[in-house]
Amino acid sequence: MKKRLIIITLILAAVAAVPFVYAGPAGHGFRGMHGGGGHGLAFLGHLEQIKDELELTDAQVDQLKGIMKATHEQNDQYREQIHGTLKQVATVLLTNPNDIAGAQAVLDQQTSAEKALKSNLLVAASKALNVLTPEQRTKVALHLAERGKRWENLGR
Repeated sequence: MKKRLIIITLILAAVAAVPFVYAGPAGHGFRGMHGGGGHGLAFLGHLEQIKDELELTDAQVDQLKGIMKATHEQNDQYREQIHGTLKQVATVLLTNPNDIAGAQAVLDQQTSAEKALKSNLLVAASKALNVLTPEQRTKVALHLAERGKRWENLGR
């Protein structure tokens, strides 16, 4: 079950990072979506390389930038909530070590935030993929398949 959850998470991460994961070395483009310089928009620095490799038009680049920026802003509240959860759980338990229900309620809020964040990422991935032509989507699919094989080899 844990392996299945990891695989699903990796698939969601790969889909959400399309086509930005295409440009960076293993994982680099994905980390850029979640933090670091540029307030989580560091992946936009890879857009020129992606533009060349996928032969994106300027209009496509603008659309992709808009989609990812809007999604990042939409998910800000959920990221903050998710990152603060362990501290909140610790505070609840330090205040009352027997308050398992209170700590569980905090974890349940995190689960809800994670679900909303992932849902937003799926919508963004769908929008981003709709910006691409069928030929561009094929290139991205081939790259993701190749990356998936590398992930499989790491797990062995």
